[in-house]
Amino acid sequence: MTINVRNPMIFDAALTADWAMDENALRQIMEIAARETQITPQMLEAYRGQELERSERATRRGNVAVIDVAGPLFKRANLMTSFCGATAYETVRRDLQAAMDNASITAILLNIHSPGGEAAGVAELASAVHEVRGRKRIVSYAGDQAASAAFWLGTASDEFLIGPTAALGSMGVVAGYRDTSAQDAARGIKTIEFVSSQSPYKRVDINTQEGRDRVQARVDAMAAVFVETVAGYRGVSVDHALEHFGRGDVLIGAAAVDAGMADGIATFEQVLASLSRGESPKAVFGFNPAATGQDGDVEMTDEEKAAFEAKIRADVQAEMEAKAKADADAKAKADAEAAAAAANDPVALERKRVTEIMGLTLPGYEAAAAKAIETGSSAHEFSAMIVAAEKAKRTERAADIKTDTEANSGVAPSSGQEKAQGDEAAANAILGAMKLVSGK
Repeated sequence: MTINVRNPMIFDAALTADWAMDENALRQIMEIAARETQITPQMLEAYRGQELERSERATRRGNVAVIDVAGPLFKRANLMTSFCGATAYETVRRDLQAAMDNASITAILLNIHSPGGEAAGVAELASAVHEVRGRKRIVSYAGDQAASAAFWLGTASDEFLIGPTAALGSMGVVAGYRDTSAQDAARGIKTIEFVSSQSPYKRVDINTQEGRDRVQARVDAMAAVFVETVAGYRGVSVDHALEHFGRGDVLIGAAAVDAGMADGIATFEQVLASLSRGESPKAVFGFNPAATGQDGDVEMTDEEKAAFEAKIRADVQAEMEAKAKADADAKAKADAEAAAAAANDPVALERKRVTEIMGLTLPGYEAAAAKAIETGSSAHEFSAMIVAAEKAKRTERAADIKTDTEANSGVAPSSGQEKAQGDEAAANAILGAMKLVSGK
């Protein structure tokens, strides 16, 4: 295989890592490390989904959270998970919790496409997946491959559906040791270690039978946990799992279903549509296509597609309406809290009083407004003062007009022939107008 290395750091990390997966894993990792942007079904599926709130990589399709378990699996995030399409157990665990915490999510779909990965951490994640059972429906789907650690995870869910050509199994654990003693000796390098006498098995010599036996015992112990756990998740005996689950090999499609490793054959969209409707994919697709004469890929009918699209639209609309209502409720609550806080804030109350007084101030009352502010008068008190002052002014003007009218009661209206001049002419005009109005 010719590999065009485009990121030496990632490629070196892949070369120097110890792997616990099937024999083709390293070749797949090299291809992942060297590949450029490729359009894959998984990428298209992620494009169609919406980001799941508070998750790292999960998406949502209506009321279903889709969590991808793709590529080589690692316990923690690293260069491979960040740039090469691998998956970290800790990321899946956090996305699983985000889906559980989201009230609008009613089902979880683990979309698996992986050759397996590190043994460390997979048991804990599988246990977390298993604990979801009974709280929200959780289903695994493997369209192409779920081997070793990925198969372990898939069996932990409520139901396990696969594609017609999916490869399942590769149960077991592999440990590798690199013996560089001959190379070191040729280079003149000699390593001398001192092991505490209380711990004689701290180091094992893989060049001796005893050393190899001890390593084999470790691997067998880990594999026993693997097989026993998977058998329990699938509801079969350990003997059945050992005999029928591939014995370290993988089984394809219908053969895996017949062996009890999976529950049925379907497509990703069919499983997703069933979960969206609140149905059990196992109840709908839990059959062996070979037994019914059906082969090849299973396509959605036009009715199923229409119903699924209508359900998605309704879910999105309901989600948007719920979000709008939640936003409105949150704003109303925030406004009420702000108003309550302002009502008890001395600074805010004083600012409000001064603003109201200044808003009531009329021309000529600037000094009165300043005095009201200084003395702590309320806006209501200042308003009452202005009204009283204006009434007094009107009363005073009316009294002055009455006095002037009575004093000039003997003056006859002008006939238009008088030729009064100056102040006298102005006074006569005013009095004449008043007499015409009053009729006196």
